[in-house]
Amino acid sequence: MFGKLLPLFMPHKDKIDGRPIKSEYALFAGIASLVTVSVLILMKAVAYWYSGSTSVMASLIDSFVDAGVSVMTVFAIQYSLKPADSEHRYGHGKIEGVMALLQAAFIMSAAVFLIFESFIRFIRPIEVVHHHLVYVVLAISIMLSLTLVMIQRYTLKMAPSLAVEADQAHYLNDIVVNLGVMAVLVALSQGAPLWVDPAFSIVLALYISYTVKDIAKKGLDMLLDRELPDEIRKEITDKIVSHKEVMGMHDLRTHKSGMKIFISFDLEVDSSLLLLDAHNIARDIEVDIVASFPNAEVLIHVDPHDDTQDTRHTVSGVHR
Repeated sequence: MFGKLLPLFMPHKDKIDGRPIKSEYALFAGIASLVTVSVLILMKAVAYWYSGSTSVMASLIDSFVDAGVSVMTVFAIQYSLKPADSEHRYGHGKIEGVMALLQAAFIMSAAVFLIFESFIRFIRPIEVVHHHLVYVVLAISIMLSLTLVMIQRYTLKMAPSLAVEADQAHYLNDIVVNLGVMAVLVALSQGAPLWVDPAFSIVLALYISYTVKDIAKKGLDMLLDRELPDEIRKEITDKIVSHKEVMGMHDLRTHKSGMKIFISFDLEVDSSLLLLDAHNIARDIEVDIVASFPNAEVLIHVDPHDDTQDTRHTVSGVHR
């Protein structure tokens, strides 16, 4: 069983392949997270009201953060799916990068608040009561979060949305948080000192802060047009040079925006070719690339093989 669940907790790897993107899956995952977190907040609020546990409060705060993130996720997905227009010729996908950074900042703020509240509980400890009620609430929370994470995991295979990936990270945290809270409550029921409760909350806040770094980095990479992974770039290059009419290619530029990728490069052909013939070669290559990457938008500049210099080649080491 644990062998099947372990992949859920592994970092999501960006995968770009020949499967068409089904964007409606991403929107469904966003709505599912809103429904789930609403139930979680209600249950945890009841558990905290009766128990007074700082660890339960930590879990409740984490769910409030998840709620805010889920709202932002739905907004980001809806906005990113808007088609390109006259003012946004590359579409609206980068809103997912913006939301990823906002989510990371949101989580960090909640972690700071949790640390502050935990230090107060060190000074004025409160005895935890109604353990059995809390156990039931946390067990249900874990099952709900696990179900949602599985939905999100499947969604990312169908629609590689950074917004959904960021949302998934938060609910993975929720599972870890609830398991930890249950362990703390068991320890307290067996006579552990009261300081264990706020101490665990501080550790939890530090853990949550650590987990947001990958999402923040991916959001920043998207906004800064970071190149696609080397293996994807190599696959694109191999596909281009495999055409027998191609005499060379250079200046391959790639980046990701939302669930779309953008590819541009310079194609080198025989300088004696007619314009129409050169155009047909470029079009065949474009069709070939899109067949392997249906979520790609391709821009090709054709150069004569013996004259490839132009004003765009200004960055050292990339004119290749």
